[in-house]
Amino acid sequence: MALAWQLLNQNPPGLFQNTINAKVDNKETLQDKIKERPAFYQSNFASHQSTPEVHSATAIELDNNDIMAFWYGGTREGHKDVTIYQNTWHNNTKQWGQEKSLLSRSITRDATSRYIRKLGNPVVTRGTDKSIWLFYVSVSVGGWAGSSINLTQSFDQGINWSKPKRLIISPFLNLSTLIKGTPIHFTDGTIGLPVYHELIGKFGELLKLNSKGEVIDKIRMSWGKTSLQPIIFTLSPNDAVAMMRYQGEAPKRILEQTSHDAGLSWSAVEKTTLPNPGAGIIGLTLKDKELLLAFNNDERERDDISLAISNNHGQSWKHARTIEENKLPVPDKSKQFSYPWLLQTKNGNIHLLYTWHKSHIKHIIFNTAWLKQGELQ
Repeated sequence: MALAWQLLNQNPPGLFQNTINAKVDNKETLQDKIKERPAFYQSNFASHQSTPEVHSATAIELDNNDIMAFWYGGTREGHKDVTIYQNTWHNNTKQWGQEKSLLSRSITRDATSRYIRKLGNPVVTRGTDKSIWLFYVSVSVGGWAGSSINLTQSFDQGINWSKPKRLIISPFLNLSTLIKGTPIHFTDGTIGLPVYHELIGKFGELLKLNSKGEVIDKIRMSWGKTSLQPIIFTLSPNDAVAMMRYQGEAPKRILEQTSHDAGLSWSAVEKTTLPNPGAGIIGLTLKDKELLLAFNNDERERDDISLAISNNHGQSWKHARTIEENKLPVPDKSKQFSYPWLLQTKNGNIHLLYTWHKSHIKHIIFNTAWLKQGELQ
């Protein structure tokens, strides 16, 4: 009886938080100001070869308009010396500082009281109190299918960090949950974390976390053995489009699905027309409401990084720019571009980070004027 009363009287689930229409002042919106700016493009490197290999960058804008990025690096992916690195791009100088090691196997081991074999993908977002939440993967036994997700938080703009804690996602082993996509936010203060499962099957899920960083709900997004690493574009308080990396038979295409109830349920995944070799993708809902996608625009190799735009909520996509291209007669796995991350800052600029030849994290900055020029070429 008490449980029934609690279920009947619990608060309704939150809707997607939509902040893209925020006003700059009383006379014009930010997107009006963005349209007036000349085309702008700049490239640099966020990492400076502190380790032989780096991978899987994630980034967030700080209160002072600097960009703080994170990635993992070490001798190679999965090596015991891999740690999570941190670096800051300074908006006033337009330069990166020197990266530093933030989280290691030993730090994670001591904090979680678990043996840690290796570390993997980080993902960063904001808490409701403007704290910085950094999620990252750790593995105790086996390969990536045996992974868990950890969370550490900073309440002083990334200077100091809390002791990492392991998310409790399932009472049964609590294994095989990984991250890659950008978190989303709900009007009830919960954070949505797109995750994926790799043990036996390969499918996407959406975790909902409360303000304490505790998992309070888990929503299945896809089924089977071929979809992983979901990214979510929120379109309205109820509507969203999700896209996923495809790990099935040819033709290799990015997958897509929709939700019309704020992520409580999702349509079956369908193939888009966008080719992809089964590699990581990332998306961003721009302040002018268009959708921007960064991906490998090739069915076989990770030999390019491309941008595509949709102005009809993901129903169709138009190629906008090729950022990198290295089409070799004989593919070279050490000369790849992969795992992009997108961020649009308060001034309207777009920041793209990705793994460059496995040895660097490359950083591209551009505005929508430069992006639109590519559509006209």
